[in-house]
Amino acid sequence: MTTEPEHIGDTVDKKLDSLKNNQGSKHGGKREGAGRKEHSKNKKTKEREQVLEDFRLRVQKHVDRIFNAQANLAIGEQYLFCKVTTGEGKTRKTHTEIVTDPETIKQYLDDELDSSDDEYYYLSTKPANNMALDSLLNRAFGTPQKSIDLTSKGESILSRMDDSDLKRIASATSEALSGTDDE
Repeated sequence: MTTEPEHIGDTVDKKLDSLKNNQGSKHGGKREGAGRKEHSKNKKTKEREQVLEDFRLRVQKHVDRIFNAQANLAIGEQYLFCKVTTGEGKTRKTHTEIVTDPETIKQYLDDELDSSDDEYYYLSTKPANNMALDSLLNRAFGTPQKSIDLTSKGESILSRMDDSDLKRIASATSEALSGTDDE
């Protein structure tokens, strides 16, 4: 039995068919259904979004307290202190405490509080924090625009001036620089 040699064209056709059939195999190339689904998110992105959502929920639980704390910073705070002295001679001791009793605070503000040698009341203030104030206002009314339009709705101001306007500006500028005024 003798076999005829294969033609080179038949060999090339077989190799091409083999490559086409093995395109989805372990030898590389795109595999159908492989990889992340279109428009889906990476695992790390999903984790980051979950952490952010958990944080938002936690902040929402305390939003009133957070707002009040920031409002206090924005407005500033005042504290009424009472300096109390006890004892006699070498055993004499002084300590200071914040007054929290509303009636005592009212009496102090109305100048009705009886003072004694053993008690001294005074107010201490904590100044307002401008950054906290800006933050509150920006959240309530939006961040103010920080750019100035000098072009008059896209049209250059210079293009709206005629020669006489430019001469007046040049004259006023030179007078200002020379320090003299002819008028």
